[in-house]
Order: sequence, then structure tokens, then C-alpha cells
Amino acid sequence: MDMLGLFRIKKEERLIAFTLLLVFVALNAMLIYSHYGTYTMGAKGGYWTIFTNNFRMSGYDNWSWITLSGMRVHFETVRHPLFLSLLYPFYHLNHLLIKYADLNAAVFITAMFQLFSAFYSVVFMYRIGREVIGLERRDAHLITLFLFSFAHILLPTMVPDHFVISLMFLLMTLYICGVKMRKNELLNHWQAFWLIFFTAGMAASNAAKTLLAGLFTNGRRFFTLKYFLIGFLLPAALLVGIQQLQYYTIEVPQKADTKRMVENRKKKQPNFFKKYSEDREKWLKSHTGVKTDGNAFEKLIDLKTSRPTALVENFFGESIQLHQEYLLKDVSWDRPVVVTYSWIANYIVEALILLLFLMGIVVASKERFFQMLLLWFACDLTLHIVLGFGINEVYIMTAGWAFIIPIACGYLLLRLAHRPRTLLRYTLSALTCALWVYNVTQIALYLL
Repeated sequence: MDMLGLFRIKKEERLIAFTLLLVFVALNAMLIYSHYGTYTMGAKGGYWTIFTNNFRMSGYDNWSWITLSGMRVHFETVRHPLFLSLLYPFYHLNHLLIKYADLNAAVFITAMFQLFSAFYSVVFMYRIGREVIGLERRDAHLITLFLFSFAHILLPTMVPDHFVISLMFLLMTLYICGVKMRKNELLNHWQAFWLIFFTAGMAASNAAKTLLAGLFTNGRRFFTLKYFLIGFLLPAALLVGIQQLQYYTIEVPQKADTKRMVENRKKKQPNFFKKYSEDREKWLKSHTGVKTDGNAFEKLIDLKTSRPTALVENFFGESIQLHQEYLLKDVSWDRPVVVTYSWIANYIVEALILLLFLMGIVVASKERFFQMLLLWFACDLTLHIVLGFGINEVYIMTAGWAFIIPIACGYLLLRLAHRPRTLLRYTLSALTCALWVYNVTQIALYLL
């Protein structure tokens, strides 16, 4: 499986891939249009204020816009070591546009990343249905459309964050390893190198999933010195080296500048900073159980939130269907951790999707590929629900796990007899249409 062939679009993939690309273009256009004049201002500075005051969608960050505009790094490069490397050359291009055309193109550059990643996420998901599960074309189309009807799979295709890029790499990993499992082939050490490098480079937590994929694909042959050195240790060392280079050449000087600017402004406006700190501390403590002066780990842990409620309203709720109340609000600013649906129909849809998911698990549990996927899912459940890491806004992590639901439904479609399979097709089609209409409508109402 060569790299060129991996990204070549096959004839049967064109319809769904390019149709959804048009949808993604429309969603990105909607977001940019909502504050076009502000987002594209060729300002000399103050990009943090410009973007954070005008962009707020469910807790997704706009740090990529700020980095592309003024090379200010507000995200943790330890967790996303390649993200800054991706943005850096485009910052210089954007800097020229700001200087000579008075146009900040950060929103357009980011949209380019999002559209590319969303497009190939569709392609890889479709291929998983066709080449890994072995579905008919219509059923592979169906489970792909089903996945992208989920609220927090749609949102990452348009917001300026890393999640859709991570989704593309995870689905690519599933596709490559799934095909190798079907053909009884091994994942060689250089293929493992590139998968670890890109998946972990975009989100460090993906390293565990990619290692598990290699283990399930290669079995005992996973435990070889060559695989360990080239397939794991080398990409890990390169990512650490890249992150440290970025840290000392860009982040350390920036922190010194920021500290100096804050101290100067505190002298000029001491009451402003005091009031801001008190208001933020009060909100975060009352709504998330987190103190603003805690370390990075403490800020993402919540031991107080009810797990059953979080599962119903956020993990399996908001992830798939947006809530009408506090629509797309941010838990760090203006949304409670728990929001309930206004319509009973939302809970019926959630229960039906969960039932189909559980049925799919039962049917597919003996498949090695699906066992690997279940272990991936167990990692997410342990991290977010058991340990409570980021549980207060767990729905923004949807792109890291939600593909297991349509894949489980795909195995269900494959195994059922003709009549129940037809009934399941109609049920999934109805759910997919309803979710597309509902979630896109909610997003449009929020932005326009």
C-alpha cells in the first residue's frame, strides 16, 4: 500500500467524498461569514482579543488562528508537537498578506486544513466500510453519512482546532491496519514509524491507539527490536526533539515577552486584572470544579460531575445531538457542565443509537479488527469517564472515538438476514437524515 495510492480517490468514492466536501465548504463559509470583517482584519496585534471575543463554539480553541496571525502559541505543544510545525510556514505566508494586502487570511488557511482532513476522513471511513468490513456500496455510504451526521464530528470540520486532522490520521490508521488484518499481512516498521509520527504528532494520546493497532495487526511479531526502535522509539524521539526545538526557539521568548507586557499593563490597569481574575476564578470553580491557578492536569480533571449524567447528556448526548439550550456555548465561559434536552425525541434517538451500538458490539465482538477498536474505545472511556479527564466538555473529544458506532452498525448490517437488514437500513437512514437536518439547523441558527 503505497502513499500515492493511499490518497488516490477511487471512482466509487468520488460521489460521497465530493458531495460531503461541498457540505464542509458551506459550513466553513458559514463560520467565516459570521464575523468576516473582524476575522480578516489586518491588525498590527491584538489577535487574541479579536478572535476570543468573537469565536466561541462549544469549547473548541481558536489558537491556530492566533498562531497564523501573529505567531503566538497558546496551545500545549507537548500534547500537539506537530501542530505548530504545520502552522509555522503558513504564518509567514499570512504575515506577507497582512503586511502588503492588509488581509488576515488565517481563517482561510485553517479552513484549507479542515477541508483536506475532512475530505480524507470521509474517504477512509468509506474504505473501512468497503474494504475492511466488506459492506455493499450503499451500506458503506450509509455508515459514512451516519458518522458525519454526529454533532461533534461535523463541528471539527469547520472549527479552527486539531480534531479533524487527528480524526483523519486515526481513520487512516484503522484503514491501513484493517486491510492488513484481512490480508494477513504485517505492518512493517517504517509504516508504523509514519503512523506513530503523524497520529501522535497531532495528539500525543493517539500514540497508545496506534501502538495497539500495530499489536493487533502483527501479533507476536510486534515484539521485535527493529519494530520497537524504528516503529516507536525513533518517531517518539523525533517528536520530542521537534517539540523542544519549538519550545526553546518560539515559546520561551514569547513567555518572556508576555510576562513583560502583563506586568506593564498591571501597573497601568491593576483593577482590570484583579476583577478579571476574580470573575474567571468564580465561574470556573462553580461550573467546573477547577481553579485557574491549577496545573494543566488539574484543569482538565473533574471529580464532582455525575458519571451517569455525563454519559447521557454529554458523552452519548451532546456528542451526537446538540442541545437546544445553551446552544454551542462554552463550559469555561457561559455553559453549565450538564444541560438537558428540551425534547423527549432527543433521548429516544440517543437510546436507539445506543441500542444499535450494543447490538453491533455483540455481533462484531469476535472480529480482531473490532476487538482492537473496542480497546481504543476502552481507552477513551477510562480516560474521560473513569478518570474524569476533560469530562466537563467531553463532547469535544468525539472525533477520537465516535467512529466505533457506525462501524459497529456496519458489522450489524453485514451479519443480519435480508429482512432485518432492510429494516436496519431504513432505521439508520432515518436517523442519519434526522441528525443531519437537526445538527446543521442548530449550527446555522447559532452562526447566522
